[in-house]
Amino acid sequence: MAKRKERNMSSSAAEAVANIEELLTQILVSLPLRSLARFKCVSTHWLSLISDLRTLKNPKISAFFSSKIQDECFKSIPLGNHEIPPGWNPFKTLNNSVPDGSKLRILQSCNGLFLCHIPIFGEQRKHHPVYVVNPTTNQFRAVSSPRVGEYMDRLAFVRYALALDPSKSPHYKVICVTNSVPTIYHYVEREGEHDKIDIYSSETENWKHLNIPFFQSPSDRHRHYSLKMVAMHFDRRSREGAIYCNGAVHWIRETGEARFSFCFLPGGRFEFERKETDVLHYFDIGQERLLLVSTTPPVPLVVKNISQDSGPWPTEWPRLAQRYFGESGGHLYLIETYKNCKTQFDVMEMERDYSGWFVKYHVDLHSVFTALPDPNDFVILCLSQEKEKHKEEDSSADLLLYMPDKVISYNLRNKTFKASVVELANEEQLLAMDGRFYRDEVVKYPYMEGLACVER
Repeated sequence: MAKRKERNMSSSAAEAVANIEELLTQILVSLPLRSLARFKCVSTHWLSLISDLRTLKNPKISAFFSSKIQDECFKSIPLGNHEIPPGWNPFKTLNNSVPDGSKLRILQSCNGLFLCHIPIFGEQRKHHPVYVVNPTTNQFRAVSSPRVGEYMDRLAFVRYALALDPSKSPHYKVICVTNSVPTIYHYVEREGEHDKIDIYSSETENWKHLNIPFFQSPSDRHRHYSLKMVAMHFDRRSREGAIYCNGAVHWIRETGEARFSFCFLPGGRFEFERKETDVLHYFDIGQERLLLVSTTPPVPLVVKNISQDSGPWPTEWPRLAQRYFGESGGHLYLIETYKNCKTQFDVMEMERDYSGWFVKYHVDLHSVFTALPDPNDFVILCLSQEKEKHKEEDSSADLLLYMPDKVISYNLRNKTFKASVVELANEEQLLAMDGRFYRDEVVKYPYMEGLACVER
C-alpha cells in the first residue's frame, strides 16, 4: 500500500511538472535534440512546445560524414566528447527503403538536414528523386522536380540544393536548376533561352516553377559566339554540392576549373593569374534570381612565391591538392592547398555584397606538422567561428583538420592548436592519396542535431 501511494505521489508530481509549461520548457531545452525528437510523440501539447524550441537551441557540429557509403554506411568522424556507436547509421532507413540504397551519396548538408542521391546517368535520370534526410530522427523524404524528366537529354545537366534556416522556420526548400542546352557543348546563341528553376517547399509540399532569363556573362562581351563555350555560364562545370548561406544557395566551379595561366612581365619575369572560368553562381531564394559572382579569387601567396629558374619559366606548376568551399558565421570561405607547399595557404572570404574575395587569413601549419608524429596528410573539415554577444568581429575562428587518428583544431587568430584522438577504421577512405584524385572526392559533410520535420 505504501509503495502504491509512493508511486501515485511520484506520478502526481510528474503530471504537475508536465502541466507547468515554463518549468517543462526549461527541462526540455536542456535535453539533447535526439531525445526531444522522440518526446514529440508524447502528446500534441509536447509536439507544439518542442517545435517552438527550435530558436532556443544552437546545436554545434558533432560529426562529419564522408560522401560515399562504405561497408553499408557512411564513415563518420566524431568531434569533441561526442561518441558515435560502432556501426551507427542514421541513414539506415533510407538505405533499406530505396533501390540501390548501397550506392547512396551525400550531395549537401544544411543545418541538420542532408540532401542525398543515387548517381544515375543517361536517360535513367528522368524523374529520379533526391532524398532529404534528417539523421537525428532517421526520417527521409524523396522529392523530384516534375520538369526534370520533361527536358532531360543526354547533354542536359541538373543541380539540386537544400535550404534550411531553423532559427527562422522549421520548413526547408529544395532548389532544382536544369538547362537542356549547355553552352559548353553547343556553339549556339543563347538569346531568348531560360534556365529552368524549380523550388520545392516542405511547408506547402508543392513545386514552384520558374523560367529565369539567361543573363549575359561579363566574359561574353565582344566575343564571337563560338568562344562562348568558355564563358561563365551556369552549367555542368559547377560542382554538385551547394552551400547555403544568408538566404541563398551557392555553387562553385568544379576543382578542374581552378587552373592558372601565367603572363610575362617586363624584364623577363612572369606571374600566375587565374582563369576567368573559376567563378561562383548563386540563387537568391527570396528574390528568386540566379546570379553570378564574376570576380575570381586572388592568386594564393604560395603560388605567387613559386620560384623561377634561370629562364623565363617557373620551376614547377601549381597543382591543387584540395579545395574547401563552405560557410561559417554568415560568410562564404574558400581554401585551396597546393602540392608544392601544402602547409601554407590562404583563407579567402567573400564580401557580403558579393563584390569579390579577399584574403582573411594567411596560414602556415609548419609548427603543427612539426609537433605531430607522422603527419602524412590532412583534410580540411570546416572553418568554425564563435561570436561574442554584441560584437561585430568573430572572437574565435578555428580551422578543423582531419589527420590519421586525429582531429586538429587550429586557431586562426592566435595560431595555436589542439589535437583530439579519434578511432576510425578504413582511414584510406577518408584521406585521399597524392595522385589522380582531388579532395572534392572525399569532402566531409558536417552533421548537427536538428528537429526539422522530414515526412516519409
